[in-house]
Amino acid sequence: PGVLTGMFGDAMRDDYFNIRGFSATQFLDGLGLVGSNYANLRIEPYGLESVEVLKGPSATVYGLSAPGGLLNMTSKRPTAVPVRELFITGGSFDRIQGGLDIGGPVGNDGKLFFRLTGLVRNSNTQIQHAHLDRYFIAPSVTWRMGSDTTLTLLSHYQRDDTGNSLMFLPPEGSLLPNPNGRISTRTFHGEPGYDRYTRDQYTVGYAFDHRFNDAWSFQQNLRYADVKSNYPNIFSLGFTLDENGNPIDFRTLDRVAALYKDNAGTFTMDSRVHGKFDTGPVKHNLLMGVDYRHMSGRNRRGFSEDFLFIDAFEPVYGQSFAPPMIDFVRNQNLSQIGLYAQNQMKYDRLLLTLGVRSDWANTRTRDNDMFFDEQTRTRQNDRAFTYRTGLTYLFDNGIAPYASYAESFQPSPGATFDGDPLKPTTGRQYEVGVKYKPVNYNALFSVAAYHLKQRDVLTPDLTPGHTGFFVQTGEVRVRGIETEIKASPIDGLNLIGSYSFADSNVSKSNNPDELGNRLALTPRHQVSAWVDYTFYGGALAGLGLAGGVRHIGLNFGDIINSVKAPSYTLFDAAVRYDMRHLHPRLRGAQLSVNMNNIFDNVYVSTCGDGSCYYGLRRTVFATLRYGW
Repeated sequence: PGVLTGMFGDAMRDDYFNIRGFSATQFLDGLGLVGSNYANLRIEPYGLESVEVLKGPSATVYGLSAPGGLLNMTSKRPTAVPVRELFITGGSFDRIQGGLDIGGPVGNDGKLFFRLTGLVRNSNTQIQHAHLDRYFIAPSVTWRMGSDTTLTLLSHYQRDDTGNSLMFLPPEGSLLPNPNGRISTRTFHGEPGYDRYTRDQYTVGYAFDHRFNDAWSFQQNLRYADVKSNYPNIFSLGFTLDENGNPIDFRTLDRVAALYKDNAGTFTMDSRVHGKFDTGPVKHNLLMGVDYRHMSGRNRRGFSEDFLFIDAFEPVYGQSFAPPMIDFVRNQNLSQIGLYAQNQMKYDRLLLTLGVRSDWANTRTRDNDMFFDEQTRTRQNDRAFTYRTGLTYLFDNGIAPYASYAESFQPSPGATFDGDPLKPTTGRQYEVGVKYKPVNYNALFSVAAYHLKQRDVLTPDLTPGHTGFFVQTGEVRVRGIETEIKASPIDGLNLIGSYSFADSNVSKSNNPDELGNRLALTPRHQVSAWVDYTFYGGALAGLGLAGGVRHIGLNFGDIINSVKAPSYTLFDAAVRYDMRHLHPRLRGAQLSVNMNNIFDNVYVSTCGDGSCYYGLRRTVFATLRYGW
């Protein structure tokens, strides 16, 4: 509950997550993913062991992060038990995808283990002339240096070679009526042969763990990441207007050609000491550490001088134009160091958590605008002290009420499109709730209510030509309620249900048009449910069936609340079959089919700053998987 994705349809650049009204910070193996403009790490899901969603400010332990919450992804790692898997997937948009995951011990001494995960994908997308190809490989090695010491080397390389599937559609013809009809969800408003997005990324690092004794241990995670992107694209500025500012025919679009070339190199490290001990009747779980990150980014961009025109409904491609020349370069460096400590204390059934953190951040930006022959340098030095506290009581019957308070601090490396440096964002949240895990029953019920505020909040600058940049407003407030149910009432049956209510409000702003408005990409209501059942006996043994529904309430794509995107409801389903029930020789083979938006609902996911975005239509993917 409270997590929103898919806001821009089948976006090819990044994964977008909104938690409790704020863009979620993403972590990989406990270290933050830091990028620059369009040079951001996008993590391949097949290379992951798990994905965790943490609600609310988690800066005390995880470091600089957004107040709404974060995603922590964990890479697949070598295991003592051999892993051997191959798969092939095909389906919608002519997708063909294959992968392998192999690993296990090297030799018989139990000291060295390896794992190799890889994937290749060739696919089109919902948008014509826009493909979505990927090449991914992730080797890792674990060395047990002794009974108490382990070193795991982690790495991956990924190349994304895609077209441009992000269309800036005018509201008239996508969301609102248009005398010429409705723009197709497949329509491409760029230029084939010019629009594309390529990204090359790699990471190298390690996870080190040493136990001093049964109570104390030391862990250190370290990673270097490098990302380079090339993004030539043609974007729409909306309908061509007459001298009175009205569309001339509600079908001719103004377009501008752009070129973005970005790269970012990031070094991150987190070192911590973990200890468990008692002081009389109080049990302590203590964590102390220091984390560090340094990012060096370079952004280059240019735009064409002339407008390009196209028919929004029946586009004709091939209009000649002079490719944009790079005329703006931004170099930026971010350095941050944080000291933190957290103690979880348990006395009888009472659980008290206290955490403190101090951060120092330095950002240096140098802009070189060749078009205006201007050079500017800015430097920001930010410092903040944040803390969190939580209190939980554990009843014998499985009921656990809790209350918590947490703060967040997040420097904002970068600048607005106009070059103004972004201010750090600060947040605070109060939350109360109840969790209930019935005794002798496989279920978990939770209810939470929260009050969250953030100052200098970042919101995407959706002005055509400003994509990848942000604007900031004074202060926003989100109050919400979230409920969730997870249960397995009988063998083979799993149930998941959730509901979230979020009341957002811009409480302070220098722009009077923003005051009192709702926060961008924050629907008031979200509902989801999922049912999964596996047959264990009889003629249907090995068959698994699943189905679910997602309802997303109406939302605004900008903080001006210029255009309201209506609510939408999507239905999903899945079927899988363990093929060993057909014949013993097929042991390890499984066939599955996953279907999203099975009724092919055509919907607008969001609208902002004069542009709308179609959501993803029906997708069907079949996968044959074999493990041995």
